Amino acid sequence: MGVHGLTTYLRENRRLLSKSYVLSHQSPPPGPISIVVDGWSFIYAVHHNSNHPWVYGGEYEDFTRLVFLIVQNWIRIGFSVHFVFDGAYPELKFPTLVSRLGQSVIQPSLLFFRTSPISRNSARFLHETRIIPPFSYSVCIHALQSLLESTDSLQIHFADEEGDPYAVELAGRIGGYVVGNDSDFVVLNTDGYLGYIPLDEMSWTAAIPDIPITDEDKDDDFQPVRKGKPKVIRDPRLGRGIIPPDTDTDLSLSFTAYSPTTLASHLKVPVTLLPLLGALVGNDFTTSQELNNRSVQSMFFERQLTLTQRISRVASTIQAVISPSYQKRRQKHQLGSVMDLIDRTVNALLIRFGTTLGTGEVDKIIDQIVEATLQYAIPKYDGEIVGLDSLWPTDVCALHQPDACPILSMVSRFVMAEDQAADDKITLRSHYLNAYRTGNLDPHILDILSTATFWPRTFLENPDLETVNRSIGRPIRLWIYSILDDGIGLPEFEGDIDVANSTADASSIEDEDELIDVVESDDEENAQDLLAPLKGALERLHPGAETSTPLVSALINKPKKIVEYIRRGTRVASEAVTVNPLSELLHTLSHPAIVMESKPLASNSPANKFTILLAVLHSDYPSIRALSPPHLTAVLALRWVVRTLHLRAEETGSRERDLERWSMREAHCFLASLSPLPPTTPASNFPQVLDRHAQLMAQVASAIQSIEFLSQVLMITDLVAPVAHITSGRRFHSFLTESSPTVDVDIPDTLRIAIESGLGDFYAEERKKKAKKSKSNSQRVASRNPKSASVFQLLGNVGVEA
Repeated sequence: MGVHGLTTYLRENRRLLSKSYVLSHQSPPPGPISIVVDGWSFIYAVHHNSNHPWVYGGEYEDFTRLVFLIVQNWIRIGFSVHFVFDGAYPELKFPTLVSRLGQSVIQPSLLFFRTSPISRNSARFLHETRIIPPFSYSVCIHALQSLLESTDSLQIHFADEEGDPYAVELAGRIGGYVVGNDSDFVVLNTDGYLGYIPLDEMSWTAAIPDIPITDEDKDDDFQPVRKGKPKVIRDPRLGRGIIPPDTDTDLSLSFTAYSPTTLASHLKVPVTLLPLLGALVGNDFTTSQELNNRSVQSMFFERQLTLTQRISRVASTIQAVISPSYQKRRQKHQLGSVMDLIDRTVNALLIRFGTTLGTGEVDKIIDQIVEATLQYAIPKYDGEIVGLDSLWPTDVCALHQPDACPILSMVSRFVMAEDQAADDKITLRSHYLNAYRTGNLDPHILDILSTATFWPRTFLENPDLETVNRSIGRPIRLWIYSILDDGIGLPEFEGDIDVANSTADASSIEDEDELIDVVESDDEENAQDLLAPLKGALERLHPGAETSTPLVSALINKPKKIVEYIRRGTRVASEAVTVNPLSELLHTLSHPAIVMESKPLASNSPANKFTILLAVLHSDYPSIRALSPPHLTAVLALRWVVRTLHLRAEETGSRERDLERWSMREAHCFLASLSPLPPTTPASNFPQVLDRHAQLMAQVASAIQSIEFLSQVLMITDLVAPVAHITSGRRFHSFLTESSPTVDVDIPDTLRIAIESGLGDFYAEERKKKAKKSKSNSQRVASRNPKSASVFQLLGNVGVEA
């Protein structure tokens, strides 16, 4: 992630570019050190260093324990921790996201199901084909929210869009570092930002003192050697990155910090031009940039150049363009604007192509570089208050005023479209904003409101079958889309162009060619922001309320579509889904207790919304209403999967669809996996993963995700609460393979009754296992078969009969 090759460049030049620090429990710093943690980098680091078996679907109780352990030890050594999680995906990053999904999920799944069961269950195979468990994000948020109740040194932030600029801006505001695994953090810069700490370069050390020698152990012939300091040794459990050993002894944390200013000085370019360097070398926003089926970066560099050599090449090119000698040679065409700088740098890198590229083609490349550079833009803070007191100027955003906050336009389409918006719509907008800022509204739901797209989390599933995100999750998501469109409005979809692009042509680009003085100076504090003239072009990516209001008002009554990015075969494909009016969906529910209110459904009473959710899932029974919130979500998900697969098999009548149905025993295995095993119960450490069992886990995971999202959109998470933090994929697979018998787990009768209410015939009959022939039986059959018996066996049989 980040600038291509920059992580390797930093590692190769660590001595010149970094500073090392060591903190410990016994000698914390005089004041708290503020760190801003990139949430997804943290999740991946914990998952990678924990060595938890991912293939079963996730060990979320152990994952929660590690989150607690890491954050609590960070606070103990003197860190003030601020987590930042990404918001809606920017459209420019879609090709990168599709590529990552294919490489990190689709291809490992294909390799898993194309490998023999013996080979794919080996530790080496599972280590090389890791897939992030599907509930890692929601469980991490749940763990951090639990920690918030016991400490004031932790805060959680949710960015409106890309989280990297938000994290750096927050770190600059509070005077801290950014902790993550993304080299963009050493390219982004703002006032007060101290630098970037890679998670990969954090390590814990346990100090274990020597055992004191008592008088009884002393020998008159020997004199003990007194040591002034305790001996510091590596604990055997160390070497797992950011995960400290679970011990009460003194712990020390060593880490490395990189500063954008130091990097710029090393490359001999102004620090304000590091974003341009990142765009020219290549970053997450340049994946889709092609010209004549060739990537832009392949035109800039010779094929034999390594990624680190490309960084040096771009730095030297920028240095040459802004050097005084270069200016003297071109007195007729002085460098008068930042666009001139980009123009000349791009043409210098394209020197190999000479005149083979036309003017229009070069201009297209320049526009692509400008657009990729703009993703690093951070608005300058002009306030006088700094530190924590400068955060949350309003309830809308922790950093920005409402008019500069992209999320406000995402949830204000109906409010902006009406001259006098109804109070219930304004109140609903406030509720959704508060839900997102507090972690009760998933960022994937924000994608629906931002770009009319949805990116369901995908896990290990059979590539030869229809994806569960379509068969299991989509029917529930159709309700989510309609509820959001009914409450706050959805953006328009027109082919491959969404609302952001349709308004971009109408927006004006201001100050694009503003004249600036390009001065090479060693004083970085006085350096001008050379990207400032480009920031006016941000209107193309984030249209303001004034430009979007006429468009939204014209789209109120138009049919909407949502583009879902899901697996299709062995690739990620986009599928457009029509959003039905909510009134049509409600008329399909024949439920006497549902009250049709005039205000948006999301603004209804919690009791009415809960009834509608149960009706949508065909599960409104007294036995289900009596369940506790976490168990309720699990039961609803299980019932939805059982019912959906049964109806699919009944509709088609095919044997393949009939084999997909769940049996009652498999349902009991899932319920049993929600409870930890008794200490006396032997559990298989790594039960074998069968194709069917992996598909069962994928089905129920998709149902849980969709139901939790529906609960969030209806804002009844207190009634239908998250369940992922108590699930265990390994326990589920252990019960399915009978490595651990379900009789050892006490499944409450309330859960058994709840999964059977109204679904008696929907479960498949228990599949009988083929009995293996014993050796004695096979030998007896062979002895009675003269064709397969030897001459000596025939003679032996004759003797016995005689």
